[in-house]
Amino acid sequence: MLMTSFLADREVDVRQAYIHRQTNPTSRGVGFFRLQVPVPQLVYILTILIIGSSPTKAEPLSGRVVDAETGTGLSDVLIRTLGGSSLSDSSGIFGLPNRAESVRLSRVGYRDLLLHPPYPNALIVRLVPNPIPLSPVDVTAPTPPSEPLPEPAFTTVIERSAFDQQTTTLPEVLDRSAGIQVQSLGGVGTVSTVSVRGASSDQIEVYLDDILLNAAIGGGVNLANLPLSNVRRIEINRGSGQTGNGVGGTVHIRTRKQDSGKTEASASWGSFDTRSINLFTSQSAGRARYLVVADYASSDNDFGFLDDNGTEYNANDDRFADRQNNDVRNANFLGKVVFNADTPFVLSASQSLHAKRQGIPGISNNQSTAAHLRSIRSSTQITAEHRSLGQTGHTKHTLYFSHTGETFRDTLGEVGVGRQDNTYRTRVAGLRSRSGLVFANQHVLLLQSDIRRETYDPTANIQLITPLFASRRWTWQARPRLELSFLDSQIHWSIALDLRRILSSFEGRNPFAFSPQAPESKSSRNLYGWHTGLRIRMSDGLSFKANAARSERAPSFHELFGDRGGVLGNTSLDPERGHTWDAGILLGHRDVAFEAVYFYQRYDGLIQFAQTSQATSRPVNVGKARAFGVETSASLGVSDQLLLSANYTFLHTEDRSAIPHLQGNSLPGRPRHKASVRPEARFGRMTATYVYAFEDGNVLDQANRRHLPSRHLHNISLRVRVGLNTRVGIDATNLSNARVFDLWGYPLPGRAFGVSLTQQWE
Repeated sequence: MLMTSFLADREVDVRQAYIHRQTNPTSRGVGFFRLQVPVPQLVYILTILIIGSSPTKAEPLSGRVVDAETGTGLSDVLIRTLGGSSLSDSSGIFGLPNRAESVRLSRVGYRDLLLHPPYPNALIVRLVPNPIPLSPVDVTAPTPPSEPLPEPAFTTVIERSAFDQQTTTLPEVLDRSAGIQVQSLGGVGTVSTVSVRGASSDQIEVYLDDILLNAAIGGGVNLANLPLSNVRRIEINRGSGQTGNGVGGTVHIRTRKQDSGKTEASASWGSFDTRSINLFTSQSAGRARYLVVADYASSDNDFGFLDDNGTEYNANDDRFADRQNNDVRNANFLGKVVFNADTPFVLSASQSLHAKRQGIPGISNNQSTAAHLRSIRSSTQITAEHRSLGQTGHTKHTLYFSHTGETFRDTLGEVGVGRQDNTYRTRVAGLRSRSGLVFANQHVLLLQSDIRRETYDPTANIQLITPLFASRRWTWQARPRLELSFLDSQIHWSIALDLRRILSSFEGRNPFAFSPQAPESKSSRNLYGWHTGLRIRMSDGLSFKANAARSERAPSFHELFGDRGGVLGNTSLDPERGHTWDAGILLGHRDVAFEAVYFYQRYDGLIQFAQTSQATSRPVNVGKARAFGVETSASLGVSDQLLLSANYTFLHTEDRSAIPHLQGNSLPGRPRHKASVRPEARFGRMTATYVYAFEDGNVLDQANRRHLPSRHLHNISLRVRVGLNTRVGIDATNLSNARVFDLWGYPLPGRAFGVSLTQQWE
C-alpha cells in the first residue's frame, strides 16, 4: 500500500534512539544510543574534537531518488541544502556541489525527507508516497497514481498497471475516465478520437513523449494508431493551457522505459478473430540501456448489428447483418537506447514504426466491399540532457523527425465522391528544448521552446489532380512557466504563458483565383495564451485547487486554403479562442479518496463552414459554444483484497452561434451524464474486475433531432497467476450485447470475449 517506508539501516537506528529518548525523559545525559555520558564531560570531549579537527576538502554529492514502492526514478524532486538546491532529472539523478550537514528532499505527492551525513558514495534515496491523492483518482487504476504531477491542474494519471495484460485498446482505456468522451467508428483499430469536457477532437492536443501528434491538415488524432504495448503512462490534463496548447485539454502518452534484465512475451485471441502478439525486452550493455517492443495485431471486426436499411421509422425492413470490409492489420515497433543513464549528462535515442492496413466499410446500410486505407508512420527522436547544470538547473533538448504516409484506394467509388487512389504524405521536423532552474531553494522557473516545420503533400493516381493543396507550416513557440511554493509547500502557485508564431502557405494553382474571396497563398498568425493555477493544502488529507486559462487553436490547412472541390479557403480566419476555469477539492485519508470539480469553458470564434453558393462553402468565425459541469471520482480500499472506485460526470453543452436552428442546442457526441463503477477483488493468485459504464443525454446531430438511448455496458476481466512469471487472462465485454454506436451509421461491437497469455523472464 501507500505507507511503505523509506528506511536505511542507519536511519532505523537513529529513529529507535530518538524514540528511546522520548520515552525515557528522566535519563541523565544524552539518550541517543543509550549513552550514559555525563553532560559536562561530553561537552569537553566535543570541544577538543572540534578544535583539533582539520578542515576537509568539500566533496560533491550525487545520487538518485526513487519511489519507495515501485523503485522508479522520480523527476523534479527538490533537493535543498544550506549552500544551494538542485532538481532531480527525469531518471531521478541529482547532484550537489558539496556534502552538506543536512539535505532535505521534497516532491509533491511524497513525504519530505531529511538526511544527515555520513553519505555513501552511491546514494539511493527512497521517497514514500503521500497518501493524499493530489491528482484525480482514475477508475481504471487499482490505486491512486504513484507519481502525481506537481501542477495545480486537474489531471488523470493512468499507469500501465491499470491496463497491463488486458485485451483492450487505448481508446477504451481513455473512455473510462471522468470528463473524457471517445468516439469510434466501430471495432478494434478503427478511427477513434477523444473529447475532453465537451471540447472537439480538433481542440484536444495529443503528445507522444512530449512530441505533438496533431497534424496541421486538421482533424483529431486517431488514437487507434497508438498501441498500448508501447505505453507506460497516460496523463490527461482536463482544461486548457496547462501542459500544452489544447483549447479543451491535453493528452500526454509516455512510452515504456528501459528496465534492465526484463523480457516479456504475450499473445491474445478473441471474438471476431481478434488476435495479437507482443514481445518486449529491456537489457543493458556497458554504459548503455536499451529497450525493444514489437507487436502485431489484427481483427476481422465482422460483428453483427441491426441494419435498419436506411429507414429509421420503418421496422418492417430491418434485418441483422455482419459488418463488411472492416478488417484491420497493424504492426508496431519501438526501440530506445540511453547512454550514461547514471551520470549528469545523458544521451538517448528512440525510433518507432507503425504500419497499418484497414478496410473502410462505409455506413451500415450501404457498406463498401473494396475501399481501404494503408498507412505507415516513422518517428525518430534524439535527446541530450544535462541533469545538474550549475547545480540548480537542468536542460533537455530533443531533435525529432516523423514521416506519415497514407494511401486511400476506392477504385469502385463506394466511399466519397468518384473513384479515388490518393497518397498523402506528412513530414515533421523540429527541435524541442526544456530548461529548469531552482531559485530561493523552493521556486522553479521552467522554459520550453519548440521550432517545428510541417509539410503536407497529396498525390492523385487516378484523377488528374488531388482535391487538397500541398501545404507548408512553420511554428515557433516559447512557453515560460513559474512554479512558486510557499509555507513549506502548503501553497503552490503556477503561472504559464504561451507565445506562438505560425506561418502557413500552399503551393499550386488556386481554382477560385477569379473570386474576390479567394484565399491568399500565405497566412501568418501570432497566438498567445496563459494559465494560472493554485493548490492549497488546507489540512492533512484535504486540498483545494483552482485554475484559469486562455488558449487559441490555429486554423488548419483545409480551413485556410480550402480544396479544389466545394470548399473555398479563408486566410483571414482568426484562431479559435477558449476561456476556461475550474475549481475543486481533493480529499484523501488512508484508503479513501474523493474528488469533486466544477468546470466552465467558453469558446469564441469557432470555425464553421457557411454556404456561399449552391456548390461552395467557406469557413468563417461565427461559432460560439459553452460547456460547464461537475466531475466527481472516488475510491475506497475496503481491504487488501477489495478495491471500489467510481466516477461521474455531468456535462451541459450549449451551441451559442448566431444561427437560428442551432442556437441553444446541445453539442453532438457529448453525453450529459456519464458514469463508471469498478470493483476489483483479489483472491490469492486471482484478480477479478467488473466495470459498469453508463451514458445518457447524447445526441448525434447539431439540430438535436437524433437522440441516443441510454447506454449500459458491463465488462468482466479475470487474471490468474500460473507459476511465478506466467499469467492467464480472460475478458468479456458488453455482456448484455447492447446495440450502441457513437456516430450515425457506424455501429459498435456487441458481446465479445478474449483470452491472453503472458510470460516474463528476469
